[in-house]
Amino acid sequence: MRFDATLRLGVYVFVLLPLVGALLVSFVVSPEDVEAGRIVLSPECMVKQLFGHGCPTCGMTRAFMALSHGRVADAAAYNIASPVIYALWWFLTGAMLVGAVRASSERRRWAPRGSG
Repeated sequence: MRFDATLRLGVYVFVLLPLVGALLVSFVVSPEDVEAGRIVLSPECMVKQLFGHGCPTCGMTRAFMALSHGRVADAAAYNIASPVIYALWWFLTGAMLVGAVRASSERRRWAPRGSG
C-alpha cells in the first residue's frame, strides 16, 4: 500500500511541476517581453510557418501571461479560448496538488512505526 501511495505521489509531482512552472513564468514574464523578442519561451508555431495561419493554440503563451497580469481582453485577443484553458489549467494544478498532499499523507500513514 505504501508503494502505491509513493508511486501516485511521484506521478502527481511529475505532472504538477510543469503546471506550476508555466504559471510562475506567466506571472513573471509579460506578453510584451515575448512579442519584442526579449524572452523566447518556445519556437514559432510550425503550423503558422507551413500554412501561414496559426493553429488553435497560437497565442496561448502570451494569453496566459496576459491573464496572469489581469488583462482578460488582451488574453482573448491573443487566443479566444485562453480564459477557459487558463481556468482549467488552474483547476488541474489544484487537483494535482490535492492529490499529491493526499498521497503523501497516505504514504506517511503506512510507514512503519519509528521511521520518519
